[in-house]
Amino acid sequence: MRHLIQKVSMLFLTCPIMVMGQTAKGNYSLLPLKDLSSFESASPNWSVQSDVAIHPTGNAKPKTKSGEGILIGSPGKPLTTKLKAGDMRLSTEFMVSPGAEGYIVLPGGQKVRISDSSQQRDANASTSGFIGQFPTQNASKAPGLWQTLELVYDAAVPGVANSARLDLLSLNGVTVLETVYLPNSQATAEGKPLSFEVNKGTIAFKNLGYQLLASRKTLTLNNLAYKVYSDKWDAKEYSKLSHEGKSPALTQEVTNGMREFHLVYEGDMDVQEAGEYIFTSVYSGPMFDFEVDGKSVMSLGESTSQETHTGSANLTQGAHKFKIHYSRFPWRQPALGLRVEKAGIRPYDLHVLSSLPEPEPKPYISVTPDKQPEMVRSFIQIDGEKYKRTHCISVGSPQGWSYTIDLNRGAMLQAWRGNFANVTEMWYERGEAQLLTPAGLAVHVSGRSSLAVLADKATTWPDSSNINFLGYKINAEGFPVFRYAIGSATVSDQIISNDKGMSRTFTVEGKPNGAIYSLLGSGKQITDLKNGLFQIDNRYYVQVNQKAQAMVRPAGDNQELVLPVSDSATYTMFW
Repeated sequence: MRHLIQKVSMLFLTCPIMVMGQTAKGNYSLLPLKDLSSFESASPNWSVQSDVAIHPTGNAKPKTKSGEGILIGSPGKPLTTKLKAGDMRLSTEFMVSPGAEGYIVLPGGQKVRISDSSQQRDANASTSGFIGQFPTQNASKAPGLWQTLELVYDAAVPGVANSARLDLLSLNGVTVLETVYLPNSQATAEGKPLSFEVNKGTIAFKNLGYQLLASRKTLTLNNLAYKVYSDKWDAKEYSKLSHEGKSPALTQEVTNGMREFHLVYEGDMDVQEAGEYIFTSVYSGPMFDFEVDGKSVMSLGESTSQETHTGSANLTQGAHKFKIHYSRFPWRQPALGLRVEKAGIRPYDLHVLSSLPEPEPKPYISVTPDKQPEMVRSFIQIDGEKYKRTHCISVGSPQGWSYTIDLNRGAMLQAWRGNFANVTEMWYERGEAQLLTPAGLAVHVSGRSSLAVLADKATTWPDSSNINFLGYKINAEGFPVFRYAIGSATVSDQIISNDKGMSRTFTVEGKPNGAIYSLLGSGKQITDLKNGLFQIDNRYYVQVNQKAQAMVRPAGDNQELVLPVSDSATYTMFW
């Protein structure tokens, strides 16, 4: 699922970022938050506002601004929706104050915990996301940052009396629970409301999106005609017709076991209800094209049956023409599947089960720093970048804080908290991708060099500084200390983790050719929270010494947090 789009604006420089309004997402319907009229009864411990700002530390009272779009609760009576649900999907953003705890109560009475648990190393019953079973990891963010929660819930399980099932729970984009069976405390045949509870502190919610999942099939494929071509699997065009015919359903089995083929389906798509339909393809091959009424819905390249791809089409009620073009890798088992969903409709397959054989199990290979830091060299692919970063090292600590450095540029690319590294694409079979993937809650830091010599504090920060990587040594705690040559000076870069975050220290030896600065963060909005604390968008916090001359400066449409580095400089990151 795509992450929710966040619109960020600053109320004033002395308080955290404040966020306005609601944003619709995919096939979700939004619970109106103009006031408390979406709920059964109002209570003084709940209100609807347009902005909220919560400081990540201390007991400062949250700052709010009157308006609509954000539901804010404090200890007191639960708030119950007028909406009644059974099987459903729920997607929301939430923000907690220091020490806060509360619950989202599902239609069957089960409670999903929401809490300030960012300082916990391991997941337990007090961690956000707990619902009868410990989350697989603690993926919580620090207080004052917006967090995302998505879940898929079946209010009743066929054949299992008085039972519900949590199919999926994702916290901040990290899947923390899957297929958890739960006891039902109340019958849900006619639908039951959701409730929100706050036991401690303040919890805010926005973008409360829901889907009520019915098991209806409002779109079907009919009159399927196929043509099978024997052209090479990677041919750009196809013309060698092998055979053709009619098929009662979508399946790749009409190819009769051919090792190389291009399969083309055409037919009618009957739509009973107009609306936005989301299609998901699952296939193994070099290409998959899907058109409706001559318009492309998906045009895809290489994929395996362990990957999914989505496309959408807004369809009117009635008949539509569709076309599918699929080709097979000769060295892999053929697989062709297409699923469809719509707001209020449970996803279902448009293919026969045998068209999508069960893929071979693919192991999950991880690296875990149990007693000392672990380091892994790999390629890294940053979202939005076309090419891989090829000279990277990722470091994970037993405290659960990890990061990746691009050694060519001396740039911190990403940092994360929780589990360390997924190295399946590096170490399984041929390991062609050679990619390491963060296994925890990751934040993008910057693709640019962390250090640079600038003519003055207004000089534009370079994408890649004129620095040379000299290697690294291991300190007494097992962490690497990177060394870079910047002109005639040498700079040591040491990043140490503790229970509260990552502390980074630069130390300069020799005389540089100019003033050295460090780029601590960049983003659309950097907020000075005073006392040396800064918030970088909704991603992470930076803490510097109050006497340090850190400055927020404009950089085109963005802002940058820059710190002068003379003999040494230190800052801490946490989220």
